[in-house]
Amino acid sequence: MDPTEYSSKANILPAHADSLRLPWSAPTSVMHAEPILPTLSGREWVLTGAATEPRAHAFLIMSRGGLVLGEEATEFPAPSLLWVPSHAVKTIRIDAGARGYMLSATDEFLTRTISNAPEGALLRHTVNRTILLRAPLVEGRADEIAHSFQALAREVRTPDRVSMAILAAHLTLVCLHVWRLAQGEVPDEAGIRGTGHHVLQQFRQLVELHYREHLSIKRYADTLGVTEDRLHAVCVRSAGHPPSAILFNRMVQDACMRLQQMDVPIEQIAFSLGFKDPGYFNRFFKKHVGIPPGAYRRRMKTQRGGGTSSYAAWP
Repeated sequence: MDPTEYSSKANILPAHADSLRLPWSAPTSVMHAEPILPTLSGREWVLTGAATEPRAHAFLIMSRGGLVLGEEATEFPAPSLLWVPSHAVKTIRIDAGARGYMLSATDEFLTRTISNAPEGALLRHTVNRTILLRAPLVEGRADEIAHSFQALAREVRTPDRVSMAILAAHLTLVCLHVWRLAQGEVPDEAGIRGTGHHVLQQFRQLVELHYREHLSIKRYADTLGVTEDRLHAVCVRSAGHPPSAILFNRMVQDACMRLQQMDVPIEQIAFSLGFKDPGYFNRFFKKHVGIPPGAYRRRMKTQRGGGTSSYAAWP
């Protein structure tokens, strides 16, 4: 795919004839991946760290090289592997004649993918910071890493019903390569933690994925790579509520929706929300809503104008 076709399909605004501005204003998928083919002039990606559709980016450079421009300029000669988290503001310049691959993935898809990996907590520490890996770290594994980039580009170009699973698998592999090659580095605390907005956004994403599993706040904090105190401070400052309230509010929201829309016993709703004891669900719901789930269901039914639906009377 040439730069003109890529720019047109992805709604990217060109900064000049050979530059691309990311992230996209109207992305059509959770991921984009493509080969970087040799050109007569250099190419440039401007990564803005925008909050509207945050995306992480990775670049694998197999020949020639380029520059990473931020607070200072950093060269990366081939072979190099560059990971840029969504909150980082960087400009990536690739030399004329360079060859390699690039990918971008939405934070939501990245979070979902990493959360499903056994090494999720370790990967979260890694992918929340900018990492540049050069030779000799990369040269022995460049072809192996390139295989995942190639697979990602192929699945994005010709998707089918199993493409999402393949995308997740190869994105995990890329993240694992970054983590393994970078584990000798000393983590940058600011890079790991990111901005308060970024931490809150990732916490909300994790809550959306796992609230029915009743994980502890410590488990969420560990997955995000921050302390419980840091997560608490970010949530209170940015959302006005502690993390436990954000988590419980999501559980209550789902419970209320099911009580209103599902003609099933309340005990079954409790189990579907991850509660092993229906009695505990009753107490949890009453504590946060003010009335038991059965009373809430009857009230909502009355407010909708009655009806003849038959609900199991529990409690």
